[in-house]
Amino acid sequence: MDRTMSNSPNLQEFEYLQTIYTQTCEAFERGEMTSTSARELIVGLRHTDQSGTTWKVDTTRSGRRAAFVRMDGLSGFEKLDHQYRKICAAFDRGELPSTEARLEVLALQFTDTKGRTWRIDTQRSGKSAAFIQDFDNHAPQPIPQIAPVVEYHPPLEQVSVEYEEDDTASDSSHELRIKELLVAVATIVVGLAMLLGFNSGNGSSTATTIASTIATPLPTIPTNTAITYPRLTSFANRSAVPNNTEIEFGRSVLNRPLTVIRRGNPGGVRVLVVGCIHGTEFAGAAVTNLLKTMALPSNIDLWILPMLNPDGFALKTRQNANKVDLNRNFPVNWQSIGKIGYWQWSGTGPATEPEVTSMMKLGNVVQPQLTIWYHQDYFRISPGTGRDGEIRKRYANLVNLPILKIEGGSYSGTAAMWSETLNKENTTSMTVEFGKGLRDGEAQANANAIATVIGEFFPT
Repeated sequence: MDRTMSNSPNLQEFEYLQTIYTQTCEAFERGEMTSTSARELIVGLRHTDQSGTTWKVDTTRSGRRAAFVRMDGLSGFEKLDHQYRKICAAFDRGELPSTEARLEVLALQFTDTKGRTWRIDTQRSGKSAAFIQDFDNHAPQPIPQIAPVVEYHPPLEQVSVEYEEDDTASDSSHELRIKELLVAVATIVVGLAMLLGFNSGNGSSTATTIASTIATPLPTIPTNTAITYPRLTSFANRSAVPNNTEIEFGRSVLNRPLTVIRRGNPGGVRVLVVGCIHGTEFAGAAVTNLLKTMALPSNIDLWILPMLNPDGFALKTRQNANKVDLNRNFPVNWQSIGKIGYWQWSGTGPATEPEVTSMMKLGNVVQPQLTIWYHQDYFRISPGTGRDGEIRKRYANLVNLPILKIEGGSYSGTAAMWSETLNKENTTSMTVEFGKGLRDGEAQANANAIATVIGEFFPT
């Protein structure tokens, strides 16, 4: 095949996948992830390039660095796994009773090009499907590892994984297994064999589960971290949440804590300020940092959320680690926008991302009367009507931003749309678009402007 970069994954996207792969391996080595969770995350990594070709991690060749292969459509096993996941999701949502869901799963089957029929192995399936072979006069056989498709070799160091056949297996029960591999390097020690989910047996092969290869977002990693904060769920109500304490209200896709700090008068006007929702738009963090320590008027109950997208910030991407634009994933007026890899991809459905669902829980607790979302770099505040429009004009005048319509993309399922619905009282949700960055004094001007508009528009 043509190995020129014009036919390869975009380098930025390629490095993004590599970063996720490396971070996952490191988290596994530190004991912060189980082998199953790490493996599911890695096999879910995808990139669709400009030519429409989809790439995935080649788990048979990856070691210290990830190798990638091209996906030429879903195989029969992958389609079956996709159907299995849809049935499970419908059951989880309460759309299918358990009996009907089980019957649908048992009815799934696939016949390969050699005439062999495979069905779901209900004894070993979990988040993804495992398969066994069914045919006359023979016992069901576990599915072998699917061979990679056309390969693309990126310009990164590779470490191969060895295969060996099980000499003790008969032709009818033929199965491939992968030797346990520990790759010791100076910077990363990757227990890749455990990530791939295979075990060595004593004289016989161990049944394996098919790697999920459908183009779905990365699964959320279970909570497990050495850093702990008081949990929002541990407090009976809003009144019980203490001031000047970092409170965890959720976790990101890559298990980073999402935290909020409350300050001021618990009986004052409830104000929620979000410094960063797009990982590459973090100028608002300078404002939230000032709000953590500056003197506040006596009538403000201030909730400071510096970072809603810590994974995107760490990865230097607009989206979260699932490559979803969080500001298009909220459930109010949600619409399907693009697909994975598109800069405003809204996800597979409304509120699919852990950052969004966590934010929704926090919003229900705070019930803010004013919410401010900081963005970059359109350098404006969008106009509004009535009292809402007057607040926007006043804030814009205080911070020297023009009132101009925000354009240049698709606007549905945004955080501002959602937060407008939180409070039955007269509430305002405002998006503030900075420029490329903040000049001297602008962060303080924005922090001061919050106090000013509260005093002028929210009388106590």
